[in-house]
Amino acid sequence: MRARIALAAVVAGLLLLGADSVRAQKKKDINEKINAALPGEAPAKPKQPRKILIYSKTAGFRHSSIPIGVRALTLMGDRTGAYTAHHTEDESFFEPEKLKAFDGVFMLNTTGSCLKPKGLSGKEAVDREEYLKKSLADFVRGGKGLMGCHSATDTYQGWKDYNQMMGGAFISHPWHQKVPVKNMEPKNPINAAFNGKDFEITDEIYQFRADTARPTDRRILLALDSERMDVSAGKRQDKFFPVAWISTFGDGRTFYCSLGHREEIFWNPMILRHYLAGIQYALGDLAAEATPSAKKE
Repeated sequence: MRARIALAAVVAGLLLLGADSVRAQKKKDINEKINAALPGEAPAKPKQPRKILIYSKTAGFRHSSIPIGVRALTLMGDRTGAYTAHHTEDESFFEPEKLKAFDGVFMLNTTGSCLKPKGLSGKEAVDREEYLKKSLADFVRGGKGLMGCHSATDTYQGWKDYNQMMGGAFISHPWHQKVPVKNMEPKNPINAAFNGKDFEITDEIYQFRADTARPTDRRILLALDSERMDVSAGKRQDKFFPVAWISTFGDGRTFYCSLGHREEIFWNPMILRHYLAGIQYALGDLAAEATPSAKKE
């Protein structure tokens, strides 16, 4: 009996070591893919040293792509000199005194009420959350940047200022497949990565609440190409399904792209270049026309 128990323990140990080895190899492979995909330089020279806060706390669905996105965005800043990044899931970084150390916030696949404090309840928790929410809105309104990807729009859907800043409020994802994407702004520097062309990509594609993600109040950069695919699964009456956009909020600037559900999005060279340009726009280093699409000449 003791021999069988000992043998079982050895086998379990070997299986555990094997699993650790597989995980280590996967991490190494992903790191190599990210490093190979990173842009070599930024599209604009920073006006001053920039620092961004990457925030990835979730209060709902949690994407497996989060740690990969954190690594890609951090390394991209280091490689290009566009910014340095600090990653956290500690909501206290949204206190005004802490937040002012940054030039922008990147909401990386956050979900739900992600500023809700831990360890508090009742009125104390509500007051603390509202304090942090106001701090973020004041930060952007005062001239800083807000960036987001994918489920950053599945975050605080009932907070009007946040919906206005981020630009969209998620309602569903009818498409998780290869889709044709229309380059709505071939000459906009944030879309320079696409070389003036449309493209195809595989990811989970969002549709947004009808009162958000509209060309009347966003500069739409990318959208599903409804002439090249069946969009009948989408419920918006306008049959318009944006993928990326920029805007302003007070004196600040905002950038959002819904691509980022799948892990490989963060080692796609074209998409990383697009994100880098969007980040630099939000930080105020890359000039780009942000007049809402429906109002442009």
